[in-house]
Amino acid sequence: MILKNGTVLDDDFTFRTHDLQYENGIICENGTDAESEDCTGCYIVPGLIDIHIHGAMGFDCMDLSFEAINTISYFLAKNGVTTFLPTLITQSGKWLTSAVKNIRAAKERGVNGADIAGIFMEGPYFSAKYKGAHDEKFLRNPSLQEFDEFYAASGGMINTIGVAPELEGAAEFIRAAKERVNIAIGHTDADYDTAMSAISEGASRLIHTFNAMRPFTHRSPNAIGAAFDSNIFCECISDGFHLSPSAVRLIYKAVGADRMILITDAVRAAGMADGKYDLGGLPITVTGGRAYTADGAIAGGTSTLLMCVKKAAEFGIPIETAFMMASKNPARAINVFDDRGSITVGKRADLLILNKDLSVKKVIINGTPLFR
Repeated sequence: MILKNGTVLDDDFTFRTHDLQYENGIICENGTDAESEDCTGCYIVPGLIDIHIHGAMGFDCMDLSFEAINTISYFLAKNGVTTFLPTLITQSGKWLTSAVKNIRAAKERGVNGADIAGIFMEGPYFSAKYKGAHDEKFLRNPSLQEFDEFYAASGGMINTIGVAPELEGAAEFIRAAKERVNIAIGHTDADYDTAMSAISEGASRLIHTFNAMRPFTHRSPNAIGAAFDSNIFCECISDGFHLSPSAVRLIYKAVGADRMILITDAVRAAGMADGKYDLGGLPITVTGGRAYTADGAIAGGTSTLLMCVKKAAEFGIPIETAFMMASKNPARAINVFDDRGSITVGKRADLLILNKDLSVKKVIINGTPLFR
C-alpha cells in the first residue's frame, strides 16, 4: 500500500509531505504493492502507545474475561492507540494472579484492536499515605517471591511494576526484579535521597508525575526532584484535570522532550457516561468526566491518549513533540522501540491517518486497516 501525498511525521518527528509505503505489515521504501490511497490534506503519524491504561467501555483490565481485554483493545484502536500495556491495580495475590493469566490468554488468543505489548502492574507495593485509588487493605511491602509467582503466571508478560522505594525491602526488590522488568516509582512518600537511590538501583520511570506522591517543595524536592535530576522517564496525564497546564509545561521544561511520556490512566468509565463504577473492586464515581473515590481521591482518567496529545499541544508543547511523547517515548520506556513507535523503514506499519482537525480518519495496525 502507498499512502500518497500525506503530511507524514517522519522518524525525526518533523512533518513532511511525501508518499509512505508499507507491505506485509512493514514500512518499506520499494515495495511491490502498487495499491494506493490519496492522503492529501491528512496527517500521518505513528500509532499511539498507552503504557498506563486500566480500562474503557465499562471494562477493566482486572476483569477476568477475554471480552474485557478485547473490548478495551478495540476501544483504544478506534481512538488511535495501536499498542498498550493493560494496567493492573492493587488487589489480593489471588486476583492479580488470575488477572495476569487472563491477559496472557487474551494475548495468545489475539485481540481485535491495539496490540498487547506486556502488562503493567501498578501496585501492590505502594505507600498507604499516597494510595490514591488503590485499596489500602491490599497494599504491602515488596516481595520477590510473590512477584516471581506473578511473573511465572504471566508467562513473562509483565513488562513494568510499580514500587514505592521507601518501603521495607524495596531496594533489594528493585535490584533483583530489574533484570526482568522495568521498575516505576509511584504512590510514594519517598524523599529525594531515597528516590535517587532507587533510580541508581534501576528504577526507570516516575508514575503519573505530581499525582499520588509526596509533593515537591523548594527544600524537599522528593521523588519529583529526583526524577527531574536524573535520566528517567516521567509519565504525565495531560488531560487538563490531573495537572494544570502550568504543571504540564513544567515537566516538559524540566525533563525535555525525550523523557516525558503522555498517558491516560483511563479507567472503565472511559467512553462511558457519568455514573458509579469501580476500579479494582474499589467504588468510584464519575461526575463531569472526572473520577473520584468515596474519600475524594482522583481515581484515574476518562480521556483518550489522542485527547491528551491535543491538550498537551493546547498547553504549549509543540504538536510534533506531543505525538512523540505518545509514541516514541513510551516505546523506548517499555523496550519495544526497535519495531514500533516511529515511522521508520523496517518497523511495523502502525499508523494513524488524521484529518486536519486531528480527528481519526483511519487506523492501521501492523499493516491492517482497522477503522475508517
